[in-house]
Amino acid sequence: MNAGTGTDDFFGLRAYQSGDSPRHIAWKAVARTETLLTKVFTGRASMEMWFDWNDLPSELGTEARLSRLARWVLLAHSGGLRFGVKLPGAELPLGSSDEHERACLRGLALYDTDHAAAS
Repeated sequence: MNAGTGTDDFFGLRAYQSGDSPRHIAWKAVARTETLLTKVFTGRASMEMWFDWNDLPSELGTEARLSRLARWVLLAHSGGLRFGVKLPGAELPLGSSDEHERACLRGLALYDTDHAAAS
């Protein structure tokens, strides 16, 4: 998940990226998974988000990844954010309409899991 740097509301976790503030590292989650994760917040400064298959922990199975991406789509849409989804071999562009939300959820529901297994 690539997001802005909003500080208002907790949104979720994403893989740690070089330069992330140590204050935003999810230390409890790190202790459980031994993977560096960063807390993501939404707010006025964070109005555009990309949800990327490759940002999710590789040990998650295909269905868990798709489920997580679908949850992020629902949360972003309900928060009025512009969002897009990146999957191996497919990209659903930025948008924020009800139709865009449905298109993203449909894209996740119909995603070719055989293709994901090869990635």
